[in-house]
Amino acid sequence: MHKHALVIYNPTAGTAVGPDLWLGAIVHRLCEEADYAVTVMPTRPSMDLQEIFHHAPHPDLVVAAGGDGTVRCALGAVARFRPRIPVGILPLGTGNQLARNLGIYEENILGDPLDDAIQVLMTGKPMPIDLGVMNGEYFCVAAGAGPLSDAVISTDHQEKVNWKMLAYASSMIQTLALPPVNFRLTTVGESFIVRAAGVFITNISDLGVGKLSDTAELNDGLLDLCVLNPTEFQDYVELGFRFAGGFIGGKAPYYIRKVDSLLVEVIPRPPKKTRLQALGSTIKNLFMGEQEPEPLPQKEVIAMIDGDAHGTTPMQIEVVSQAVSIIVPQNRA
Repeated sequence: MHKHALVIYNPTAGTAVGPDLWLGAIVHRLCEEADYAVTVMPTRPSMDLQEIFHHAPHPDLVVAAGGDGTVRCALGAVARFRPRIPVGILPLGTGNQLARNLGIYEENILGDPLDDAIQVLMTGKPMPIDLGVMNGEYFCVAAGAGPLSDAVISTDHQEKVNWKMLAYASSMIQTLALPPVNFRLTTVGESFIVRAAGVFITNISDLGVGKLSDTAELNDGLLDLCVLNPTEFQDYVELGFRFAGGFIGGKAPYYIRKVDSLLVEVIPRPPKKTRLQALGSTIKNLFMGEQEPEPLPQKEVIAMIDGDAHGTTPMQIEVVSQAVSIIVPQNRA
């Protein structure tokens, strides 16, 4: 009796690789090499997670083909409804952060990430990993808030197609004219206030801004809280190009600690710009030929998960230990 594989794919993934160029090949290999019967399902905006298993109620394998948003959708559905089913990842997006951290492919201009990932899918082994949950929504890479987080959300799709990760670098540098946000962060038994350009809660060691933590693990039952508050122009340039993969190493301007739960709230105080941000705002006003109004105290900011906007603060975040199993290279499993 054939095993059943469900392939969930994003028809508009960031790399602009059309499904007609790879979908038939992966279906053929799953059928011929692994003896699967295959069902394919394209994603669409605001898709109900329960719909994913409507046409394939009990698959033996789920394959997520797309960027981190598609992977989040697939992993959230599996974690919620079919937690015992292994998941394979085919990285077709711009960042592909989870696949990169799992060793499913390597950044190499001579390599083929899709071919590498298909090989892992065929020969790898399942490994359990943790997921985060933000206000009831699963995420696999990071949740965030603040101007730097907004830069990830607002990056233009066509720029991502043309420039890949460099598109994010440009967006991050452009936030230097924006004031930081006053956050209250509450974890078990402790609450503290920070003024930050970005608060990120991540499950991976490398978010693109250098290695956040030498002890970060995808299955340690903890998430990493990262508070970024760049104050000099060089800080913004370094953050932008670290996120683009321009260089590795050095010290990024952030605070890091491990948490298993976190509440992120905005304190509505008048925003205060650094000298660099005030200068950036002045230059922007000169180029635009108009005076920018003084920013009002913010009561809430946009919440981001895995590169997509998802509501606003407050953000209640928790870790779900070993929520799903991902097929990874045998040496990683």
